[in-house]
Amino acid sequence: MSSDSPPPSDRPEVEAPYVPPPPYVPMQRQRPFGVTLLAILEILVGIIYLFGALGSFLLAAVIDVQEIIDQLGQEFPMEIVEAIPSFFAIVGIALLIMAILWFVVAYGYLKGRGWAWTLSVVLLVISILFSVVSGILTFSLGGLASMLVGIAIPVIVLVYLFQPKVKAWFGKA
Repeated sequence: MSSDSPPPSDRPEVEAPYVPPPPYVPMQRQRPFGVTLLAILEILVGIIYLFGALGSFLLAAVIDVQEIIDQLGQEFPMEIVEAIPSFFAIVGIALLIMAILWFVVAYGYLKGRGWAWTLSVVLLVISILFSVVSGILTFSLGGLASMLVGIAIPVIVLVYLFQPKVKAWFGKA
């Protein structure tokens, strides 16, 4: 050690060079597989409703009221016969709205939107209620089986939607 250099404890500490922090990377949420599966099923159901709407619009356009009158006879109420094309047009509009609704909910499922979760819960509860009413009105063995299936599937989906990981995907946790 030379006499010109200060002792080691007297030396000023050299600061480490500045290293910027790593860039912020937001944590990616992982979409549950069941949500993806439900979204795909909803897209398929939307396509089915879309085809139903197109078929209903086609029927409304090509129905020949005179041919129906000829087949049913003159004693059948004409107001009902004349309303048949309008009926199919209204059914087509309802089916088109349902198709759009299914596509929108599927989008919300894929993107993890909270409104999609809420809308699904509401629609599933309504579906269960309709199944119960339908089963009561058409009380038969087939109606009972249909009612049980119409209740079981929405209940299974509801139970799944209320799982903590699924609720977290939709921001409902």
